[in-house]
Amino acid sequence: MIRMTLVSGFLGAGKTTFANLLMDYYIRTGEKTAYVVNEFGEAGVDSALLGQKGFQTVDIVGGCICCTLQGKIGAALREIIAEFTPIRIVFEPSGIFIFEKFQDVLKGDPVLDGNCEVDCVITIVDSNHVTDAMLVPGNFFSNQIAHADVLALSKLESYKGDVAELAGRLKPLNERADILAKPWGGLRDKDFATLDFGGSIGVSADDHDDDDDDDHHHGGHSHGHHRHDEDSHGHAHIHPDVDTVTIEPRSYDEKSVRELEAMLKDGAFGEVYRIKGRVIYRGEPRMLQGVFDTLRIESPPPGGPCRLVFIGKGLKEKNIAKFWGNLRNAG
Repeated sequence: MIRMTLVSGFLGAGKTTFANLLMDYYIRTGEKTAYVVNEFGEAGVDSALLGQKGFQTVDIVGGCICCTLQGKIGAALREIIAEFTPIRIVFEPSGIFIFEKFQDVLKGDPVLDGNCEVDCVITIVDSNHVTDAMLVPGNFFSNQIAHADVLALSKLESYKGDVAELAGRLKPLNERADILAKPWGGLRDKDFATLDFGGSIGVSADDHDDDDDDDHHHGGHSHGHHRHDEDSHGHAHIHPDVDTVTIEPRSYDEKSVRELEAMLKDGAFGEVYRIKGRVIYRGEPRMLQGVFDTLRIESPPPGGPCRLVFIGKGLKEKNIAKFWGNLRNAG
């Protein structure tokens, strides 16, 4: 039986970062593991981030399993099972993932049904954008929380609020889920081992997080088997509730990043949930990552074209293209 770990969460929550840590753990334990990611949009950067570390990866881009890609997801899983024969598959769905749609992929498939079981669902919760994600139409975030075995709080290093209070807000949304409320830089193999067996590796809503304390609360129950009843810029409506715009930017600098942040805050591009892609920043290739109106610049995976995808609702393609055109002319 092939065990499957789902790492879900809304757009930009930190799914790939956590999947990276999880895959590192499985490699250290000698468990033969494959990584499958369904990226919404056309950037195709998540698998590159893990592929550069030697993980066996499959990237499925351009849509989501909720509407257009159920057949492709099933085919990709069958292919990686046949060619790589993994013991485990870590599957990272898109940020607009609906859990029941993934169950539909497995049910009735002659290879997957009966040979694969989802034994743990980890939902990544962006500590800085819980309210923003809750307000997005489509109930994606609520669905992901409701079906989680573990709620893993991300970006605690930059979170300014009270962690226990945040855990207390989340707990009523899924009483049975454990809450991982520890900065990920402090996670150790014993944490992932507990997670692997379906236990708790977080703090309860009544506990207070201490970044300098290696000890944290462990629950005593086990979940077991998880059960629940191309132009230079393009625009695509590939989900009934979300659309994308993809551009090929030429150059960014500090001024243009500040301008982009200001336009995001003003709603000049529509309701933007996520920005990600490879850009040229101050003459060097970089990753531009954006969640709602917050941007950051990171080191990129090696190779690949400069391509930036905007994901949101009611995106204003002309304004996005104009901003890109101004950058190109300036460069």
